[in-house]
Amino acid sequence: MKNMNRLALLALFSSLTLAACSQAEQESAENQTEQAMEQTEAAANEAAQETEEAAEKAADAAGDAWDETKDAAGDAWDETKEAAGEAGDFLSDAAITGRVKAALVEADQIEAMNINVETIDGHVVLSGIVASADIADLAAQIAEGIEGVQSVENDIEVQN
Repeated sequence: MKNMNRLALLALFSSLTLAACSQAEQESAENQTEQAMEQTEAAANEAAQETEEAAEKAADAAGDAWDETKDAAGDAWDETKEAAGEAGDFLSDAAITGRVKAALVEADQIEAMNINVETIDGHVVLSGIVASADIADLAAQIAEGIEGVQSVENDIEVQN
C-alpha cells in the first residue's frame, strides 16, 4: 500500500513539473509516470488475484469443515440410536424375566425361589431344582405364555 501511495505521489509530482521542463524532459517524465502507473496497476491486479485465491481456499476449508461436522453429527446420531436400541433390548429382556418370575410366584404348585430365569433377546432359560417333572413342565408352560417370550429352554432338574 505504501508503494502505491508513493507511486501516486510520484505521478502527481511528475505532472506538476512537466510545465517547467523541456520537451525531452516532459516526454521522459511522462514515460516514468506511465511506467509507475503500469507498476501500480500490476501490483493491484496481483493483490486482487492473491485475495481471490485466499478467499477460495477459505471457502473450501469452510465447506470441508461443514462436511466433517455433518458427518460427525450423523455418526453420533447413529451411535445414540444403536445404544438406545441396545438399552431397550436389555430392558425388554429384564421385563420378560420379571414377568416370568412373577407368574411362577403366582403358581401355587411351584416354589419359584428354586427356579432361576434368564432372558437373552427374548429367549428364556429356566434352571434350578424342583420336586417333579410335572412342576418343571408347568414352569416351562407358564414361561411360554408370557408376552415377549420367543422360546423357552427348560434346564430345570428334577430332584431324586
